[in-house]
Amino acid sequence: MNKLPNDTKKLILFIEDDPSTIDVYKTALEIAGFEVEVLLSGEEAIKRMKEIEIGKARRPDLVLLDYILPDSDGIEVLKQIRKSKDTKDIKVFITTNYSIEELKQKKKVIVKGEKFVLKAEHPPSKMIALINKELGN
Repeated sequence: MNKLPNDTKKLILFIEDDPSTIDVYKTALEIAGFEVEVLLSGEEAIKRMKEIEIGKARRPDLVLLDYILPDSDGIEVLKQIRKSKDTKDIKVFITTNYSIEELKQKKKVIVKGEKFVLKAEHPPSKMIALINKELGN
């Protein structure tokens, strides 16, 4: 299911469990003209992907996916996103507080071809610019 006829704002699915991060980025994204839907866990995100597959939920234009979630890591969610023909081409930014080097040292999975965005280097204004560039705005 793609956009519904009355949808004019691009939808960002923000999968994040930290309340202060949610507040700051959600507010900035909404001011920038995006519709933002927040999910707090990997389980909620996987459920949403299944809803998209069967046409019960709107397909986001982009997903901001926290690498570390309370019930799983973002890579498990990413695998679910990439598994379905209905969601596999959704643009995903994996957000993290770890650098790629730190992730490698911790033996965390880094998926080639996916965009990892270091939160400390991308405050809301930079994140919005990155999203606009990715979405062709």
